[in-house]
Parts: sequence; structure tokens; C-alpha cells
Amino acid sequence: MKSLRLSLVLVILLVVITPKIVSAQYSSNNYQTNEYQFGTGGDPQVTSPNYQAQAGIGSLGVGTVSGTAYQSYTGFLTPNEPFLELGIDTSSVNLGVLDTGSTKTGSANFHVRSYLDSGYTVLSVSQPPTVTSGAGSHTLAAKASLGAPAPGTEEFGINLVANTSPTTFGNDPSPQPDNTFATGQAAAGYGTQNQFKYNPGDVIAQSNANGWGLTNYTISYIANISLLTPAGSYSAEQDLVAVATF
Repeated sequence: MKSLRLSLVLVILLVVITPKIVSAQYSSNNYQTNEYQFGTGGDPQVTSPNYQAQAGIGSLGVGTVSGTAYQSYTGFLTPNEPFLELGIDTSSVNLGVLDTGSTKTGSANFHVRSYLDSGYTVLSVSQPPTVTSGAGSHTLAAKASLGAPAPGTEEFGINLVANTSPTTFGNDPSPQPDNTFATGQAAAGYGTQNQFKYNPGDVIAQSNANGWGLTNYTISYIANISLLTPAGSYSAEQDLVAVATF
């Protein structure tokens, strides 16, 4: 039996896109409103030594209104600057000792939070695990086509959903607090249960055009080796890039 210890370390790479229009203000050639509230009152900064809060009383319009040529966010507590946040919630994943008779699995969590964009994508741009100690140099083969794990075949793959095979692991994307605001989902090729793939540079997660809020994601990893895979210790730094669309 050949032994490979595969340690996967997640590292954040955050790409910030500067949009042409970045505010929640409403304007035309004849007017501009900057965070105006139409209602009976409120206070955007209620503070004491022990707390800080924002309060609105009787706002007459709350929610999102959109058409083919515009999109409006209404309500007293709407910030006037967009943002995109990518956070890594799991620092490392150890897939253990690989052998030709079984598939090794692991999982890691990250989240994306956004506001006032027209959707976002998350890309994984790093290479599969590479030998860091052992004979020679070698990179595990990426599972280029979507499919079930194949023990005895060298491959490295991921998906972003809950799986039941080769074991129970992973989770579906989880918009918070529910599906009312956030619309994060696994991208095509990475959202099929018990099916895995990996191509560096692929989009692995995304939101729709009206998506904003927080979505929690789980990356599910699988790895297999063949009789010809060089023995050694393998590792990878998985670089995730979040890109917003405005």
C-alpha cells in the first residue's frame, strides 16, 4: 500500500471590483436624494457606553423594487455603500493516508456576504495538491469531468453540496437567515450530489442577479490514487476569489 498524506490549507484571495456606480443614492439629471427616509421618524445612531443601534419608526417603504432598467432598495436602515466579503471559516483539511482501495474525503467551510451588487461569483484558482516531501515532484490529477469517485484512479475533485457517497459529508449552500435575501448556490458542475470535478479557474459558487446577504458554503473534497502515484506528503493552498457584478 502506498501512503500519501494530503493536507489542504485554505487561503483567502479577495478581489475587490470598483464599480462605476457604487451608492444607494437615487438621482437623475434633475435631482438627487442621499439616504432620505419618508416616514414618521428615526435615529440612525442611538448609542451609549454599552451599545450602538439604529432605529426607524413608521417607514413607508421597505423592500426591493426592480424593473428591466432599474433596481431600488428602500427602508430606513439601508447603508449607502456596497460591499463584498469572503471569509474562510476552516483553516485546514487533512484527508489522511490515501490508498488505492478507497476514496478519502474531507470538507471545509467559507462564507460570502454582499450588499448592493448584481450578483457575485467565487472561483477556485489553485492547482490540485502537489507532493511536498518524497521522491521527485508530482501533482495529483484534477478530475476534469463530473463523475463519481473511482478508487484506484488518481484524481482530486470537489463539490459544494451534501453527499451520501462514498460517505456522508458536506452540506448544501445555506443562505442566511433564509432564502428571502441571499441567493448563493453551487455553480454548474459543482452542485450535483455524489458527483465531483475540479478544474483550476472554475466558478464554484455564485448568486443570482438580485442576490445579497450572507450564504454559508461547504467544499467537499475527494482524493484517490493509483498504483503509479508517487508516494509522499501532498499539500495544496486553495485560493478562492470572489468577484462582484455591478
